[in-house]
Amino acid sequence: MRHLLSHFAILSLLTFLGCSAHAQGFNAQDKADIQRVERYFNGLTTVRSTFLQASSTGHVAQGMFWLSRPGRLRFEYEEPSPILITADGLWLTYQDNELQQTTQIPLFTSPLGVLVDDAVVLGEDLVVETITRQSNVLRLRLRQRDDPEQGVVTLVFQDRPLSLKQWVIEDAQGIEVKVALLNPVFGLELPASLWRPNDFERQADDVGR
Repeated sequence: MRHLLSHFAILSLLTFLGCSAHAQGFNAQDKADIQRVERYFNGLTTVRSTFLQASSTGHVAQGMFWLSRPGRLRFEYEEPSPILITADGLWLTYQDNELQQTTQIPLFTSPLGVLVDDAVVLGEDLVVETITRQSNVLRLRLRQRDDPEQGVVTLVFQDRPLSLKQWVIEDAQGIEVKVALLNPVFGLELPASLWRPNDFERQADDVGR
């Protein structure tokens, strides 16, 4: 089960970003950095990056990530992982290619919808526990105010210029999953085919011909 759940580390990050952050008790620099993070996410148009994912249980996976705001993204895990996650502007689709199983929910009724919406707004539902700076690295540790059992997430940025490099999800049982973005490229034109989930029925028909 942990092997499967580790694939949700990316969605867990987006769950937190779909909420909002309350900067009560922080100094002026802390509040300014929270605003910088808002502007950073809202300024993203397209991203293409490889990613490396590792959990404290020993599971390691990697793959490719594409984002086109608003509304579209793709996380494609490399073999032996069978997982594909896509959003086409309307639907968030999670697929297990090995089992040929598909789960879909409306994108903008999911926490993921906020990241790919027109604006990411940090507000009151998420607690920013700590902000730390060291050697041009900015870290924000976040926890949901009303659901602490969901765990914590730490966003790790290169500070200047600001760029998301890694996030770390820690669940209520202390299991950590780290996801690092490697060599991200911004502002590319991305093909519409990236946002389409696999069509298992069509693939089966093609094999049968």
